[in-house]
Amino acid sequence: MRSLSLFVATVVSAVAAACLWIWFDRPVDVQPSWNQPVASVSFAPFRRGQSPLSKIYPSAAQVDEDLHALVGRTLGIRTYTAREGLGVVPDLAAKYGFKVTLGAWLTSEKKAKGKAANEAEIAALIKAANAHPKTVQRVLVGNEVLLRGDLSPEKLIEYIRRVKAAIRQPVSYADVWTFYLRYPEVGREVDYVTIHTLPFWEDEPQAVDKADGHIIDIVKRIRQVFPGKPILIGEAGWPSIGRDRGPAVVSTVNEARFVRQMAQLAATHHFDYNIVEAFDQPWKSALENTVGAAWGILDADRKPKFNMAGPVTEVADWPLRATVAIGVGALLTVLFARAIPGLVARVVFALMAQLLCWLVVTTAFHAEAVSFRWWQDIWAALRAALPALQLIAILDRAAKLMSTPEGRLADVADRWWGEALTLLSGGYALIWGMLLVFNGRYRDIPEIDFSVPTIGVTLLLLIRVVQALRQGAALTPALALDGLFGAASISASRRLRLITWLSRGLLFASAAVLVSEGLAIVGRDFVREHTTLAAQVPLILRAMVSNREMNLWAAMLLLMAVPFTASLRLARRQAAKAAPAAEAEAAG
Repeated sequence: MRSLSLFVATVVSAVAAACLWIWFDRPVDVQPSWNQPVASVSFAPFRRGQSPLSKIYPSAAQVDEDLHALVGRTLGIRTYTAREGLGVVPDLAAKYGFKVTLGAWLTSEKKAKGKAANEAEIAALIKAANAHPKTVQRVLVGNEVLLRGDLSPEKLIEYIRRVKAAIRQPVSYADVWTFYLRYPEVGREVDYVTIHTLPFWEDEPQAVDKADGHIIDIVKRIRQVFPGKPILIGEAGWPSIGRDRGPAVVSTVNEARFVRQMAQLAATHHFDYNIVEAFDQPWKSALENTVGAAWGILDADRKPKFNMAGPVTEVADWPLRATVAIGVGALLTVLFARAIPGLVARVVFALMAQLLCWLVVTTAFHAEAVSFRWWQDIWAALRAALPALQLIAILDRAAKLMSTPEGRLADVADRWWGEALTLLSGGYALIWGMLLVFNGRYRDIPEIDFSVPTIGVTLLLLIRVVQALRQGAALTPALALDGLFGAASISASRRLRLITWLSRGLLFASAAVLVSEGLAIVGRDFVREHTTLAAQVPLILRAMVSNREMNLWAAMLLLMAVPFTASLRLARRQAAKAAPAAEAEAAG
């Protein structure tokens, strides 16, 4: 009978897990559909290991391969430099019938090499435009130079005028739309206005279902300031992985929805557009973390993330993940649940094992997906190994707690490394939480990485709480880290100091990350748009709670603080009880 109940528990939990995998990873119907190529995509053909930072550039053959990969997906491409291996683009683009918006990258001239680089870019831009009048449709003199503060408007205008005098194609400059409003003199110099409208990166981030209205409002404002001038939205896109910003939720489904909406919006409201970007750019993770590297309509391996029509699957390889997670969960159930009495208790344990295996596998695959450089591959392996070790410690302890006679709280075999990993996770979570508070714009929100220690330890505490309630015992000892994995992993004095810091720090961080998320929207543009505190404060308060990912992370920080806070309370009680005895002994 015991073997039969173990088999039943394993099968029931596996079937339940499979149903959840299928449900959460089912294809999502995304509207609208757009059964045509997009107008243009940003073209930066860097592969893994290549970047303008390392000055390792793609070969002509790789540029050719990447252009071929875009056939049928876009009508044109936008480049950001006329050099750095992209001098071959106009010739190769003509081969595939692409129209090119050719860009020159301008930088700061505070140093002589900056001036020389700008002169070389302008010369290369003019040469390529004149040599390929049919392929180079238009040019861009600089990209977000004013945003970065690299050049003054006057110096930028000087470069624009030089290029206009030297070529026949229309000339423009590309920047975030607000900078055209700040410096209308630049807009008066260009033949067409090129604005970047990225609802995800706005001071006030926009949800994907409100992005179209936001973009229309921007286009209307630009048309009012520069009547009669053609408008090119030089960058519009949505990331597929990385951290959320306010209501702007990162996902492949939302990226597909945004790109399709953008194509339809441009056709309806008669403006031109360029999607950022063709391929995921691993090197950008050095500047903007995961989210900066994941804006491509094709991934870094040149595989399309979605089609322009029909349903979209968020996680393409979910069947592999599900198979691994369910298989490992079933194996761990068989290994650990044999001593647990009763079918119900075994089913509960098996479901716990499947849940934690789901989280471990998700963590491992996510770590690999956001690994863009060699040292990140090593870090990804560690990120996968730590929750796997925690999984073993947590299931081992859960099985022993559930195996004790009559649910009795027992001092079972020590797993000191389980406590050590819990302390390590708490410390790492505190550090990451504070980094998000002080510099969170481009930093990942790590709820996936900490899902196993948070949920696993919480489930262990719940088991002890149930046992304490059955016995009529106090709940604080059941919620404490003390004895959760057996013996303490470090000396009592060090352990107390560490637990004190973790308890206070995690509680503080759980509130601080929400406050920082609200204050993150307060930038120059936000203040220009909302000039009074009465207008600003409600928006800041709303921003504090609009990011569901940050809300989850704040809740996880609170949960992680529970065993440390309970242990601290126990230590204080014990110290309070010991004080009179110590005084009496001293008096005697």
